[in-house]
Amino acid sequence: MQMETLAMESLIDSITAFLSGLFGLAQGGFDGVNQVMGLLIAVIAALLMPAWSRLWASSLGAAFVHILIGMVRPVLDGGSLVLPPLLTLSFWMTVLALFLGYAIVIAVFFFIKTLFTGGTRRRVHAH
Repeated sequence: MQMETLAMESLIDSITAFLSGLFGLAQGGFDGVNQVMGLLIAVIAALLMPAWSRLWASSLGAAFVHILIGMVRPVLDGGSLVLPPLLTLSFWMTVLALFLGYAIVIAVFFFIKTLFTGGTRRRVHAH
């Protein structure tokens, strides 16, 4: 009985640590999105998003647009093109954090959009 209690506490501690880490990533991503460039990307993604079911795809696209702009901006300022370190864990953690941050911000903007447009319109198919 005591062994089961310890196993359950260990499982709860592991789940709590995982959720805490995920929340920290989302907060870091939200901080990265909560700038002018990130907010513009999120507004455009929310305006282009047709339905709630496309939130994850829109968030992933917005995160990659954010990374691409970060790569291209130095070139526009006269610098050289520098590719991100694709093979490092820190790069992919940054992408995950941006993805979670964009998911939150795009969801808020899409919710506001649905309030003004009266919800998402359903397409009628002619047969």
